[in-house]
Amino acid sequence: MAELVLGLGVSHTPQMSMSSDHWAEYASRDATAFPLIWKRKRWDYQDLVAARAGEGVAEQVNDEVWAEKYERINTGVARLAAALAEARPDVVVIVGDDHHELFSEQSMPTIAVYWGETIDAFPPEWIFPAVEPAAWALFGERPETYPCDSELGKFLITDLNRRGFDVAQVNAAPEGQSAGHPFIAIRNRLMDRDRDPIPMVPVVLNTYFPPNTPTPLRCWELGRALAASIAAYPEDIRVAVVASGGLSHFVIDESIDRRMLDAVASGDGRRIAELEAEDFVSGTSEGLCWIAVGGACESLEMEVVAYVPGYRTEAGTGTAMCATIWS
Repeated sequence: MAELVLGLGVSHTPQMSMSSDHWAEYASRDATAFPLIWKRKRWDYQDLVAARAGEGVAEQVNDEVWAEKYERINTGVARLAAALAEARPDVVVIVGDDHHELFSEQSMPTIAVYWGETIDAFPPEWIFPAVEPAAWALFGERPETYPCDSELGKFLITDLNRRGFDVAQVNAAPEGQSAGHPFIAIRNRLMDRDRDPIPMVPVVLNTYFPPNTPTPLRCWELGRALAASIAAYPEDIRVAVVASGGLSHFVIDESIDRRMLDAVASGDGRRIAELEAEDFVSGTSEGLCWIAVGGACESLEMEVVAYVPGYRTEAGTGTAMCATIWS
């Protein structure tokens, strides 16, 4: 039978894959490029600066602090990569979200599993110049074709549906469309880039786009069912599960992150049920992928290797970067 041997959670923000001397340029778009949602309301940038003036955020927006934070999160990511190599999984089940790669505004399932034999990953023709220093991690430097475990993917679709989850099935990406950066980043940040990638099964959650985003409790229950389905798979393989994305962004809210991490670490579904869906919006919604992986790994011990609130501006914009291991 299949064995779940490891769980990982890692952010995929460009911020952690570009040296900190690029952060100021990356932050130059923060006032206009992203919805600034904090405390469940949308803010004007200058109003948000004023609202957060007493939090000590401004003191964290300087080259020295940025360099330390960049080093800390990347040390954490290196530990996750080492843990993945040591675990020697035959397949990696990656839980991430879709940014209109497999799906569109016209059609977006809450939960989907990809079960094609392979999935293509290639750099886009154009990206924002401020993101270019991190393009190697998010998009790759050359086209690749990733192997996928089609049989495990198909089994998970069938078994999860029998366990009460209406899982959409996808066996090919739209023509000309690359795998999304939540999946490419796991290949480029956690796997040995000089070797062939570990076969993957992408599990896609619609965290970003209402009206059919899942609740925290539903994600936890999905993760528990995913672990049961993996355990029921009749082949003798080693499986790792990985959450890709998050944590809070594009405005950092450490209280949301801490409540989520503490609830997941507790392994208590009642605490997960206390997390409110209204907090998991915009980029912060990717924390739902972590909740799903936490549910899958509830029998394992969780260690937060690094939690790094990467404030980029005095308004508190940026990404809370995190690296976590379940073992």
